[in-house]
Amino acid sequence: MAVFVPPVFLIRKKRIMRSLMKANAYSPDTAKRLDEIGLLSPYSFPFITLRLVRRNVISVTDEGKYYITHQ
Repeated sequence: MAVFVPPVFLIRKKRIMRSLMKANAYSPDTAKRLDEIGLLSPYSFPFITLRLVRRNVISVTDEGKYYITHQ
């Protein structure tokens, strides 16, 4: 019996990226907190958000707001 394991990282990455794009968060001036962009459970799976920051896909401001750095 095969067990389906959803690709949580890919799903979460897409949701974060789409939400930031929709909010036009492309610079520190337009950056948004995750709870501001409508993510369901915005601070669950923090390792995924951290991984996106470490890979320079998104950046985080000192105020904890995020924006897209890689397009």
